[in-house]
Amino acid sequence: MKKRFPILLGISVITGVVSSLVVRHKKQPITNYYHDYVGTWRYQKNHRQPEVVVSVTPEYQLLFQDRPEPVAIVELSPHRLVFLDKMGYHIIFEKKGDKLTFYDETDGTSYLLTPITAE
Repeated sequence: MKKRFPILLGISVITGVVSSLVVRHKKQPITNYYHDYVGTWRYQKNHRQPEVVVSVTPEYQLLFQDRPEPVAIVELSPHRLVFLDKMGYHIIFEKKGDKLTFYDETDGTSYLLTPITAE
């Protein structure tokens, strides 16, 4: 019995190390989908009004026309980013394929966002 104990202990340790390496190898990387919502876009309510510029900073601060809008994050998922503004209305960014839409509950309308690239 005394001779078998070190052998069993050694086999147990080796099995534990090998199984932990296999489990680590199988873990898939987490994608940072939240970066898709960080940026600057524009949309137009109608043809008679000027374009509105909306930005989301890396800290998830919401800006309209470069002015901060006090909001709280309600939902952040691969397909939606939902803010709640100070009046209790939802501001929703939604990914539909490669396109990003903006829904403002105060207007009750969705707008297609066009990205603004730095020039």
